Amino acid sequence: MKRILYLLVCLCTGSLQLRAQAPQTSLLWEIRGKGLQHSSYLFGTFHIMCKAEFSISQELKSRITGSRYFYGELNMDELGNDTKVAMKLMMTDKSLKDLIGKKDYPAVSDGFQKVTGISLEMLDHFKPFMAESLLAMNMISCTDRVQPETEFANIAKENKVPMRGLETIDDQLNAVDKQPLDSQVHSLAETVLKFDSSKLMMAKMIAVYRTRDVDSLYAFLKANGSTGDFEKELLVNRNHNWVPLIEKAMTDGPVFFAVGAGHLGGPDGIIRLLRKRGYKLTPVKY
Repeated sequence: MKRILYLLVCLCTGSLQLRAQAPQTSLLWEIRGKGLQHSSYLFGTFHIMCKAEFSISQELKSRITGSRYFYGELNMDELGNDTKVAMKLMMTDKSLKDLIGKKDYPAVSDGFQKVTGISLEMLDHFKPFMAESLLAMNMISCTDRVQPETEFANIAKENKVPMRGLETIDDQLNAVDKQPLDSQVHSLAETVLKFDSSKLMMAKMIAVYRTRDVDSLYAFLKANGSTGDFEKELLVNRNHNWVPLIEKAMTDGPVFFAVGAGHLGGPDGIIRLLRKRGYKLTPVKY
């Protein structure tokens, strides 16, 4: 379940009133200081949501359209090579059936098909990440789903804001591969066999996300299994890799960064890492 949690984050009428209304935290943060000529913005997304629970305010849209570049975790202009991704996820000398084991495979296979409508045998020679991604899609209790990063990227594209990425799909898959296969398979089996509990956990995480409190979201992840090497590879190392790229991008003008909200909070979150480098980050109401 801990892996699934990761796969899924106005007019100014007076200075006193402005301070009174300023949020203590937010999913949208202004980045300024350290010689920057223009403010840039950092937004924490949730990778998949019910469409009814997602909207883009005019304030948020204006931050995207007013930017010189739009940065996602990946360059959204370069996605779509599903064949390349599938090849990276192939297992040539192992199978899910063998890794799960004869004893547990029937129950895992039956549970997976019940949840997704897809036979697990179709994914037998793919790494567990493929099956887990399908499970994550089905943890959202609605049929009309939306991917916020895609919606933001569409706004950028429509307004001719060039798109960039903080990493490549190879970088992401390599981070996933740092987890041993037996650990990945255990997580997959546990998620399938306890799917109702996993679905409830996802609903709780979405509720925390909707409070717009990035440190509360980080605390939720920590309390529900995001520790040790898993946190290091999926969060900490990637954050440290991204911060120098974020710094460099901001020197060229205002930039809008959209990354999973789990990357923002905590001692090694992007917000604190940028503050340590001398930038001022302020939560923005939107």
